[in-house]
Amino acid sequence: MYLVTAVINKTNLKNVLEDLFAKHFEGITVSDVIGKGSFGLKEADNGVADLVEKVKLEMVVSTAENKERAMECVRSNAHDLGRGAGKMWWIEVGGVERIRTGERDQDALTTQIDKKIANVTHIATTHIDTPCS
Repeated sequence: MYLVTAVINKTNLKNVLEDLFAKHFEGITVSDVIGKGSFGLKEADNGVADLVEKVKLEMVVSTAENKERAMECVRSNAHDLGRGAGKMWWIEVGGVERIRTGERDQDALTTQIDKKIANVTHIATTHIDTPCS
């Protein structure tokens, strides 16, 4: 299992997410971040460079093949020949647990589409009577 992380321009987020969802990747965390890329904290005129707003995507995938597929979704939709297109990296993950169900590892990463589970359209509630005073 791998944690794939990408920092990209906000303008590319919609296309990246649509491509990931179309390829059945779920469980993606998106965060607003600011930072500075490899061209340094000082500009040519010795002025301090501004930090740039980006978004960070994080997703855990089950196999090396899925890692490559997820990275290709990001790469193909965030690719830009100018400076500041972003970065991607991955690390191995020792384990995953889905908090709601207790499923672990591969089972915790399987999507509803893979399991052929229909989306829940309503929430069952119960009423607890309390004594009136």
